[in-house]
Amino acid sequence: MDKIAIYYRVSTDRQDLASQKNTVEKWLAELPKKPSKVHVLEDEGISGKHENRPGYKQLMTMAVNRQIDTIVVYRLDRLSRNATVAIKTLLEMDEYGVGFISVTQPVLNLGHANPFRRTMLAAFAEIAEIERETIVQRVRSGLEAAKKRGTRLGAPQKISREKQIEARSLKAEGLSFKKIAERMDLSVGSVHTLVTGEDIID
Repeated sequence: MDKIAIYYRVSTDRQDLASQKNTVEKWLAELPKKPSKVHVLEDEGISGKHENRPGYKQLMTMAVNRQIDTIVVYRLDRLSRNATVAIKTLLEMDEYGVGFISVTQPVLNLGHANPFRRTMLAAFAEIAEIERETIVQRVRSGLEAAKKRGTRLGAPQKISREKQIEARSLKAEGLSFKKIAERMDLSVGSVHTLVTGEDIID
């Protein structure tokens, strides 16, 4: 493990990204032999169900070109929320001789030759996907219950429309979702929705 790429993905919560980084950086600091090259790639405000993520695509390119020998993630589902995609990606990386390390799931760090590796990967990826689907269903149920109670959800339309115009303007200037979020004091996920979502009508 000499040339590694650390990949972070977070949809909305900046605190979650900070938590991922703290854990991975601690792991890196405790390595007996430090890698000669460490690349750090991030995808913020982008769902893990999509493979068309800038950081993820760069990660795959580096692996295929053998610019790295190990991919490091906080947890397997940071690579992809889709169990099939996650396993497929790691098996493809095996073909290029690129290793994989999940910092918080050491049981997955078995190495290419271990006969139980594929089984463990499949199990963990499937569990992560089931957990995500359960959370999504709970959120939907909560929103439906709130609507039935007459609770108005979301920010006032006028404010949301103004925010949308501002966010799109900043994006047109070339700012990243992260930079826009910092400037507007919003989450990256909210900015992504304002920029790419449907027009808000006052």
